[in-house]
Amino acid sequence: MTSLDSLDGIAMAKLRGRRLEDTPHTRAYREMLDAVRGFQNAVVQANPSPQQLEQMTASLRQMQATLEAQAVPEAERWYGRGGVRDGRLHLVTPQLRFDAVEDDRIEAHTIPGEFYIGMNGAMHGGIVSAIFDALLGRMASGTQGRVCRTAYLTTNYRAITPLNERLDLVAKIESVERRKRFVSGQLWHGDTLCAEADALFVELLPGHQ
Repeated sequence: MTSLDSLDGIAMAKLRGRRLEDTPHTRAYREMLDAVRGFQNAVVQANPSPQQLEQMTASLRQMQATLEAQAVPEAERWYGRGGVRDGRLHLVTPQLRFDAVEDDRIEAHTIPGEFYIGMNGAMHGGIVSAIFDALLGRMASGTQGRVCRTAYLTTNYRAITPLNERLDLVAKIESVERRKRFVSGQLWHGDTLCAEADALFVELLPGHQ
């Protein structure tokens, strides 16, 4: 039997891609991540008093110690399970909601919170690229669940990407060359094209990390 410590990239991706079972325990975990997401949005907007900062820092350190005592290997973690299909289990990017998923095209949308701010009400450019990496990676995987890694990702910024408003995304396959999958995507706010990207994803072979 293969040890969870020696899984290759394909096996790990398939394991981590399985959705969490719906139990009271896992529902509580999702609710905790929702609370973390809300905390992230609140913390970037607030200037707490010295007393509040002292109290919150002590509480955060206590919670950190509690979580560190419950740490498990990557293959056993609930965080990120289900891939980008279950955005509630991801904190790095705004939650993506998929409206249409086909083998050559994906449509999705998101409403980013304040945590993803860059400056002057605009989303941080690095977050825009991270969204494209998640979206285009999902496109490269297709409906067959291929396991791919990013070879390159180029983002072109066309307009400010706002926060707290619906953003629509589309991705499509441009071409396929054996294990190489060339994909492109666009991010829209209404009729305004905010950003577009093109990327190359390479399908993993057995034994690849």
